Amino acid sequence: MRRTSLGRGLGLVLATLVSAGAIAGAAVVQIHDVRVMVLSQIMPTKLPRTGSAPIAVFVAGHLENPEGGVPPQLQRMKVDVNRHGILQAEGLPLCRIEQIRSVTTERALENCGPALVGSGQFWANIIFSGQPPYPTRGRLLIFNGRQGGRPALLAQIFTSHPFNSSFVIPFAIRRPRRGVYGTELTAALPAALGSWGYLNRIKLNLSRKYTYRGRRLSYFNAGCPAPRGSDVTTFPLARASFYFADRKPIGITITKSCGVKE
Repeated sequence: MRRTSLGRGLGLVLATLVSAGAIAGAAVVQIHDVRVMVLSQIMPTKLPRTGSAPIAVFVAGHLENPEGGVPPQLQRMKVDVNRHGILQAEGLPLCRIEQIRSVTTERALENCGPALVGSGQFWANIIFSGQPPYPTRGRLLIFNGRQGGRPALLAQIFTSHPFNSSFVIPFAIRRPRRGVYGTELTAALPAALGSWGYLNRIKLNLSRKYTYRGRRLSYFNAGCPAPRGSDVTTFPLARASFYFADRKPIGITITKSCGVKE
């Protein structure tokens, strides 16, 4: 069985796993001219004390300059997720980057639909020389894939305004053996995206159940690490780190409470 323990905070493109109620919790960090906000929600709201159960995750992220100017270009991000979150990819089809690069959303789904694990929307600003930023929006798809022979999540973005544009952002998956966080997701934004504009907001739903060899499985799973004698607990679920040019990185930690399903 191929399993990947998740780790801390899915920032601008992937974050967060467990809340005790059906309300979403937001984490916000601002340093000078950069503000980062991550909002997350999970269903169901109660999870096993031991082991894990299938979950669906809602994630929203927002990057902005609070003074209204253009925020610095995001170059790289890293996401660590708590060990009580698990990515379970046994038997799930794989998508190759070349199948979804430079294609429309519809063609990406035709080529890699069986590997889809999440979908949503993104908002961005296109930058033309000598002109103010041009706002646009489009579809965001997340596929189970591989990069350099290792497990990865492939994020495909596509917009048709003002012209067709499509990019793939691979998130490499690494599994630290020790510590609170069991999975590290890292991504470098493609150079083409840097010259094209910048992402500033996303909304994403992550959920995928499937059947493999007669068993019902889920790509996203989680448990609630409450100690014996307690039905709820609070713990650091995830942490996201954002790296910009010529400045210190910004880190944001997401703390969540979870309830126990006996």
